Amino acid sequence: MCEKRFYLTFDGAPNPPGTDKILQVLAHHAVPAAFFMEGRRLETEAECARRVRDAGHDVGNHTYNHPTFDAISLAECLEEVTRTDDILEAELGRRPTLLRPPFGILTPATQQVLLERGYTIVLWSVSIRDWEGPDAGAIAQRLLQQVRDGAIVVFHDHVPWNPDALDIVIPALRDQGYTFGRISEIARGSGIIR
Repeated sequence: MCEKRFYLTFDGAPNPPGTDKILQVLAHHAVPAAFFMEGRRLETEAECARRVRDAGHDVGNHTYNHPTFDAISLAECLEEVTRTDDILEAELGRRPTLLRPPFGILTPATQQVLLERGYTIVLWSVSIRDWEGPDAGAIAQRLLQQVRDGAIVVFHDHVPWNPDALDIVIPALRDQGYTFGRISEIARGSGIIR
């Protein structure tokens, strides 16, 4: 029987105490994830970002201010990405190759330039709109209704019921034969994954 894979990702990090609660749940279940970080948060919460890195999770760029890329110029998009890369390198010791555009929106020109620069653009195949709640059970139910092999789900680490939702879905997915993979395992140089 082929192994079924599932990928957990989190946007908006570092965002304590939410990020730390997520890290505790992931450690308890021994599950890897990817955290897409915003530069403006890194400037005040770099220690939290180091906890993510030290726990062995993938770290990606989620821009500096979280703008909508189709509402700003190409130069501004690149500044958002470069500024965050610089902070990640200074604080975590490496430049990311994983990038998630805010709201998953890219213009063709921005996409082309980012791919030319060697980024893997990580979108998602499962959106559970976790911020809408109303609770962990509802989030878990929405996710489990959309599950499929190779799915990438997007969570937000500041949403208060997500740690409890993860405590529901991780065992449920394992019961269905899923294992949890790292985005970096499927990121093979520049390209788009979803």
